[in-house]
Amino acid sequence: MRSKIFAVTMLSLAIGACTQLKNSENKKFNTEVQGHRGDRGNFPENTIPAFLSAVKKGADVIELDVVISSDRKVVVSHEPFMSSSYVTALNGTAISKVNEKSFNLYHMSYDSIKRYDVGSRGNKSFPEQQKMTAYKPLLSEVIDSVEAYIKNNKLKPVRINVEIKSDRDGYGLSQPQPTDFVSLVMHVIESKKFSNRINIQSFDPEILNIMHKKYPSVKTAYLTDRPGIDKNLSMLVFTPDIYSPHYKLVNRKFLDSLHSKNMRVIPWTVNDNKDIDAMLALKVDGIITDYPERVVGKPN
Repeated sequence: MRSKIFAVTMLSLAIGACTQLKNSENKKFNTEVQGHRGDRGNFPENTIPAFLSAVKKGADVIELDVVISSDRKVVVSHEPFMSSSYVTALNGTAISKVNEKSFNLYHMSYDSIKRYDVGSRGNKSFPEQQKMTAYKPLLSEVIDSVEAYIKNNKLKPVRINVEIKSDRDGYGLSQPQPTDFVSLVMHVIESKKFSNRINIQSFDPEILNIMHKKYPSVKTAYLTDRPGIDKNLSMLVFTPDIYSPHYKLVNRKFLDSLHSKNMRVIPWTVNDNKDIDAMLALKVDGIITDYPERVVGKPN
């Protein structure tokens, strides 16, 4: 009798072990998909249509950039000026490369900024981008619009990756001082009760150091296009949650080194299918892309 009980017990354990192994083998590694400036490959960048498109396509995160207007509004824009690449002036002509930086958003009220068309001309770098009238929205409007779209269409919640566009040479000229910049951005995020669904990223170590000191519970990402992990991290007084390099810097040794430091690795901006496949094969933690549809649903 004891031998039968023993045999049955061992058989049960063997079946359990095989089931656990099978489940482990079937478990997929999920790489997070971040829509760069929304869905820039197909819609005007950093606009409500681009963000809603990224959500509709299944992006896990929408990535965006913020600057500050003269009336201290948090404006969604990659540049602190009106780019000649895609902005139309109020008289209907294209803004010239020579004059673009004279349209300093930090010296313009948001009411004025909103009047500039950022979508009708399209963008030569993205020939598939739909041409449409669009404007630079406020961060608060983006959060409200995305949340309403998700609720109305019963979609999964998304997170927002907010890049604070900061440059030491621009302190006080095209942006506020870093401490003020961080406070203005976080005021909007906290007023929307969105702190647990965002991360703050920046190329500027000063911004990230201030974020960590004032808002230690908020996730941070260090953006870089420079090699040298240890040298880059030495500019921070803490270890960020995410290390976000240009994708060409990423290889197995690079990835393993960062994972050993308990950081997630989310490279930018990965658009070609060949490069997307290479990043997925390495099992990076996320991919920032102008074409979220090229990554969503791919096996990884």
